[in-house]
Amino acid sequence: MKAQNWFAVGLDFVIVVLGVFVGLQVQDWNDSRKERVEESLLMVRLFEETRSLIDAHDRELVSLRSRAEVLIGANPVLFSQAPSRALTELECGRVSASHVYRRPADELPVLDEMLETGRFDLLQDAGVKDSLRAYLLLRERGRAYYEEAVNELFRLHSRFPSLIIVRRLPVTSDSDVSWGGLSGDGYRWVPQCDVDGMRANADFLNEYVDNLSRINTLTGFVAERRDHLLELKDTLANLTARQGRAN
Repeated sequence: MKAQNWFAVGLDFVIVVLGVFVGLQVQDWNDSRKERVEESLLMVRLFEETRSLIDAHDRELVSLRSRAEVLIGANPVLFSQAPSRALTELECGRVSASHVYRRPADELPVLDEMLETGRFDLLQDAGVKDSLRAYLLLRERGRAYYEEAVNELFRLHSRFPSLIIVRRLPVTSDSDVSWGGLSGDGYRWVPQCDVDGMRANADFLNEYVDNLSRINTLTGFVAERRDHLLELKDTLANLTARQGRAN
């Protein structure tokens, strides 16, 4: 101990400590760089999936609003606010299928993956994270409503078979539309509506209005999610542009 060179011991100690410190700093820098690369890849996927989901919502809204337009046109006749007339084939088909509620697409796979793997916090931008959290709430509300909407379906053609009669008729032209499937070659299913019977049947009209209400509410949920996704897409595009300029 007396012969020990304490300066050399101290120097060795300092070198070891500095080596460990520098090594940890390099490791932290390397981990941070990997996280930023991973975040960038997640942002790209998020943007692409958001854009695809917006397209799906646009298609769904076109379908829902087209259905609604036809039904709204038939309402004055069904509710005796216009002279009685036969419903067109399209109108009768829409009334018969007024209970059909497809579950709209609402998945962002990359978001679900981030939540499942704990990588959500890799995202550094608070605006993006807040927007994604808000989207999750909108999605859950929409899914809960959909489950409620299909819990008790009013299939009017089954509940009121004397008012909506489904017939198997031959196909007469390429423009003929088949209601349903498996009608057989050269034939199609065609619902035929008893308008006067519908106008006089309060039970039928009440259930028909219930179906209309569900279509309207479902349309509202799809439109609300689409608007939110458009805002998210713009936020992602602006953030990516800022990052590109910074690099």
